[in-house]
Amino acid sequence: MTNREIGFIVGVALTLVGARGTAQAQYGPSGMSPNLEGFSVAGKGATGAKPNRLEIDLEISAASEMTSDVIVKYRDAKKRLQDAFTTLKMKDVAVEEKALVVDQKGQTFNPYMMDSPPARRGKVEVQLTRKLVVTSTNIRDLDEEALLQLVAKLLDVAQDAGAKVGASSEFNPYSWRYGNSNSGLVRFILDDFDALQEKAYQSAIADARTRAGRLAKISGLELGPVAGVREVVIPGENAPSNSNNYFYYGMNETTDDETPRKRIVSTKFQEIPIKVELMVRFNTTPLKAPGREAGQ
Repeated sequence: MTNREIGFIVGVALTLVGARGTAQAQYGPSGMSPNLEGFSVAGKGATGAKPNRLEIDLEISAASEMTSDVIVKYRDAKKRLQDAFTTLKMKDVAVEEKALVVDQKGQTFNPYMMDSPPARRGKVEVQLTRKLVVTSTNIRDLDEEALLQLVAKLLDVAQDAGAKVGASSEFNPYSWRYGNSNSGLVRFILDDFDALQEKAYQSAIADARTRAGRLAKISGLELGPVAGVREVVIPGENAPSNSNNYFYYGMNETTDDETPRKRIVSTKFQEIPIKVELMVRFNTTPLKAPGREAGQ
């Protein structure tokens, strides 16, 4: 055997020894990675509730070539609407004022269309527009007939007072927001999202502990405390595309809202599900042998 052949054999042997040492350092003597200690299981939790509040968008406006006249008309329109809802004497109904818009009355110019701004003739006609939202609380326990009667009364009062019902029809070619197709006449709101989400989390942890307990029993191990939790599905952040028009965390709020409110919005008056999924890791310890207590 030549010196070159001996050197080749020694090199191969050293390579194999090094590879074995690396494998033992990475996986340990049992061949299991330290990252797989304990049990990591998925826990699912779900809860739900009907909306507790409804909202209806309103709009009042007044226009005139004389600024002083338009202010008087606008104040009269707003007072007429406020008085109409005050006359209802319904403690759960309120009217919330939103943004005031001062603009020129006329067709909104669309730069994407092959048209041009309307020519001005004479004085500019000033228009004041106020957006309002009618809210009614404590609707969760209403049956369908009572809910329909409530909605009908609110819509009739608003229209009889001269308000425009529904979302604004203004066209803004530069504005696009998630959920802008949710233009229902009435929005149903679930406000107590935090409390319901906490119940779903508790249910998911309990589900994960049950699953891990079965695995521990089969494996002859004792289940220990929770060693780590990772969120897999979070309401609103992983909502599927076919989520029945539910919009979480106020993502479909109008642009008048300065801060998005943490709530769930739906166009349907029905129970809204809140589902979470967690990946939970539990520590484990070997079961004690029968008759061998500590100290024996």
